[in-house]
Amino acid sequence: MKTKPPSPFDRAYHGQRIQQGRALIEQLGLEAILGFSAPRGLAAGTRTSGNLGWFAGFSPIWAPSLLVLTAGRATIVAPGKNEARLFSTRVGTAFEVIGAGPDGIMATALELLSGYQRVGTAGADELPPRFVTQLAATLPQAVAVDAELQALRLTRAPIEIDLHRRASAISDAMIERAFAYAAEPGATPAGLMAEVEHEGRRHGADISRLWLSTGPRPPVTYFEMFELPETLDPGDRVQLGTMVSYEGYFAQGLRIGSMGPARAALKDVVARIEAIQDDALALMRPGRPVHELGDLIESRIDAICPYSRQSDPFRFQSCHGLGLDYSEPGLAVALSPQRDRSLDAHGPVFQPGMVFEIHPNFSLPELGHVCAGDVALVTETGAEWLTRFPRGVYPII
Repeated sequence: MKTKPPSPFDRAYHGQRIQQGRALIEQLGLEAILGFSAPRGLAAGTRTSGNLGWFAGFSPIWAPSLLVLTAGRATIVAPGKNEARLFSTRVGTAFEVIGAGPDGIMATALELLSGYQRVGTAGADELPPRFVTQLAATLPQAVAVDAELQALRLTRAPIEIDLHRRASAISDAMIERAFAYAAEPGATPAGLMAEVEHEGRRHGADISRLWLSTGPRPPVTYFEMFELPETLDPGDRVQLGTMVSYEGYFAQGLRIGSMGPARAALKDVVARIEAIQDDALALMRPGRPVHELGDLIESRIDAICPYSRQSDPFRFQSCHGLGLDYSEPGLAVALSPQRDRSLDAHGPVFQPGMVFEIHPNFSLPELGHVCAGDVALVTETGAEWLTRFPRGVYPII
């Protein structure tokens, strides 16, 4: 029987990241860093799961964990025996791994930091309340280093880009399976969701999810099977979005298919959405401010959509960074339409290796919610699409 290698990351990778963390400790005048990672399976529900994943190349999908980094020690505190075993398998001897039980990870980490005064914390805003209390009582002088760690994460190693490429290819395969299944006799929305999520796992995704909306005028997106109608009918749209993680690195694709001939108005608006995507791709050149991406997409949507962002019956973010978190935290503020624009001058700029999801979406009175989405990689000379499934309204026949 063939076995999958424990990790695509080697010891040199772990050592480099540990040294970068220690250099940050010295740069900030600290003695240690305490990093919290929420469960990776929370996906869009967290912006901390990559804190430990960036150092170790792995974090558990359904359990939180802590990293303690000092000048002489790199320790992962796992919540149980299973997670400790997984970390030991994935990171080898690069880290000391301690299993502490789900209620004991913070106490164990704080014991390791006994005697330290100048400690930087990452992910503290997502800590459970009992951990917040323990941290405040033990390290009242702790300072947040989230921004500094998030900035380090924005520079991608070649292996990280390869993992985004793989995740994007899995997203393409999931969308292909969605439309192929929708064309089968007796296909149902619930069956479609199950087929597509299975397809992602079959290709090696550690997270494989689908949101889906069907009907002649989909008003929203649905994540739960109980929300879905029982049948797919002629004239329905099949509007969907994948959420994929491969080795912790995210990708996403959004498409619209039509059960039978698509309305001319739908084809027209999808073409206009694609034009927004292409203009966004052309903007993404090294050195330009990241905030310009969100501003361009939002302004182009406003030129098409009769609703404001606030009054739109259903609209979600138009773009976001992708990485070890579904929304890369070091880019999130810069891409927010509600951001503090006085900070733009000091915000992040595009650099090669950054990965973004470009998914303009909005509502129209006659069509309901419309969208398209693809993964884009910033290169030395511009940007390229990593997702390759054909764009436009897909004919389901």
